[in-house]
Amino acid sequence: MKHLAALVAATALVAVAPAPATAGRACAGYVGLTFDDGPTPGTTATLLDALRRARLRATMFNTGQNVEAHPELAKAQVAAGMWIGNHSWDHPFMTRLPEAGQADQISRTQDTIRRVTGVTPALFRPPYLDTDDALRAVEKRFGLTEINADVDAKDWGDASVDEIVSAVGRLRDGDVILMHDWPPNTVAAIPRIAATLRERGLCAGKISPVTGRAVAPHARALAGVHTVGRLDDRGAGVRHTWPGVYFESRFRGTGVGIVLDDAVNDYEVQIDGRTAATLVTPGRTTHWIRDLTPGVHTVRLAKRTESPWTPGQFGGFAGDLLGAPAARSRQIEFIGDSWTAGYGNMSAGRDCSTTGIDRNSNADQAFGVLTARALGADYQLNAWSGRGLVRNYDGGDPGVDYRTYYDRVLQAADEAVWRRPPTWKPQTVVIGLGINDFSTPVHAGERWPDEAALAADFRAAYLDFLKKLRQRYGHRTSFVLTYPSLWNTTALADSVQQVVAQRTADGDRRITALHYDNAALGLDLLGCDWHPSARDHRLLASALTTHLRTLG
Repeated sequence: MKHLAALVAATALVAVAPAPATAGRACAGYVGLTFDDGPTPGTTATLLDALRRARLRATMFNTGQNVEAHPELAKAQVAAGMWIGNHSWDHPFMTRLPEAGQADQISRTQDTIRRVTGVTPALFRPPYLDTDDALRAVEKRFGLTEINADVDAKDWGDASVDEIVSAVGRLRDGDVILMHDWPPNTVAAIPRIAATLRERGLCAGKISPVTGRAVAPHARALAGVHTVGRLDDRGAGVRHTWPGVYFESRFRGTGVGIVLDDAVNDYEVQIDGRTAATLVTPGRTTHWIRDLTPGVHTVRLAKRTESPWTPGQFGGFAGDLLGAPAARSRQIEFIGDSWTAGYGNMSAGRDCSTTGIDRNSNADQAFGVLTARALGADYQLNAWSGRGLVRNYDGGDPGVDYRTYYDRVLQAADEAVWRRPPTWKPQTVVIGLGINDFSTPVHAGERWPDEAALAADFRAAYLDFLKKLRQRYGHRTSFVLTYPSLWNTTALADSVQQVVAQRTADGDRRITALHYDNAALGLDLLGCDWHPSARDHRLLASALTTHLRTLG
C-alpha cells in the first residue's frame, strides 16, 4: 500500500509544472539544487510534491539500480520537470574500480535511464564525490560532465532542517549544492529552502554540461548564435567533432565571454573579423575578450583541430548579446581528408615531430574556408585525416572508411546519425577523397590484389556515394570532384575523370572535376608530413574559387 500511495502521489505531479522560485520577480542568479541516490520508494514522491509546491526544479542524480527497480518514480521525476543525472549503477567508490568496471557502472546507468525515461543524462556525479583524472576520462567517453558540489548540506549525516537551510544560505550565483533523495529532514526543509532563495533573489537553475555551473533553466548555447555545423545540441551545451565548426554572434559593450569545455581542441577567436585569441585545449572555462572599444561587435569562434573520437563542447557566448548575424545566402559543403581539414598547414616545415600536428593545424585557414569566405558562403568542413573512400592511408584500419562516418553527428565518438536541418541546402558540394586510397601501394593481405582492383572498387564506391548525395541535395546542387597530382600513380586522376564521365553520361549536368596540378599551382607542400602549407591553401582556394565562379 505504501508503494501504491507513492505512485499515486508521483503521478499527480504531472499536472502542475514548476515555476521559478522568485515567482514573478527577476532572478539575480541561479543555483543548482541536486538530490542523489534516488529514486527511493517512500521519499521520492514526497520530495517531488514538496518541490512542486515550492515551485523549485532540481537535478536528480539517480543510481541505475534504483531506476531499474522503480521506473515509475524515475518517470515521475521527469514529469515533474526535474533534470536527471547519472550517479553510477550501485554507488561504489569509482576510483577503486578498474577502467572496465567504471565504464560498466556508467554505461548501464545511461542505458537504463534512457530506456525508462527517454532522457539521456549529460551529467555524472561520482558517489562519495570520489574521483580522479582517469575516471573523468571514462566519463568523457560517454559524453558526461562531472558535477561535484560547491556546498554540501550534509543531510547524509543526519543534518537538521536548520543546518540544511543554513547550507543553502551559503550558495552564490552558479553554485551547486549536494543533497539527497532519502533523508526526511531534506524533504521537510524544502519550503524554507524556497523562502531562503526568494529572499536572496536566487532561482533554481539547470546545471550546464559545459561549465558545470547553474544557469537559467531554458538557457541555450545556440541562443543568438549562427552556425551551420553538425552538432549534438543538448540545450545548455552543444557537442561537436568535425573540424572547422564555427559559431558567430553579435554583442554590445567592451567584452564577450566564450563558454567551452574542451581539453582536446584548439580554437580561433575573432572579433570584428580579426583574430583576438587562440585558445589551446582550453578545458572547462569561460574565456573573456576584454577592453574592446565600446559599441557593437561581432564574435566568431572556429575549431582549428580534429577530434574524431572526442567531442568538444560549446556553451554559448556571454555578455550583452544582440542576436545572431544573418545566415549567408550561399552554402558549400566540403567533404575530404587531411588536405580539406588543414592538417599541419601552419607548420614552418615538414617535420612536426617536436611541435605536434595539432599546434600546427588550423582548419579556419584551410582552402575550403578561404573559398567560402571569398564567395560569402556558410560552410561545413566534413573532413577526416587519413580516411579514404574505400581504403585508408597505408591500408590502415580495414573494415571502415570515410563513408562509415560521413552521416554521423560526432564521427567516431557516437553512432547517432546527423539529421539534416531544412536550412542546410548547399548549392555546391566539393569532394576531395582519394589521396589516402592511392598514395601508398596495396600491401599483401589487403582485399585488393593490385591497384587496378582498388581503382575499380574506388570508382564503384564513388558512384554510389554521389548517388546518395544527389538524392539528399537534389539536382540543382553542383558537385565538384577535386584531386591533386600524386607522385606515385595516375590512378586517382584516371578514376575521378571516369566517374565524372559516367555521371555526365547518365544525365547529371551539375558535376565537374578540378585537378589541383601541384606544379602548375606552385605548391610547396611544406606543411607537416608533406601536406599543403598555409601558402598552398591560399593557392588552392584561389583555384577552387575561380572554378566555382564559373559554375554560377
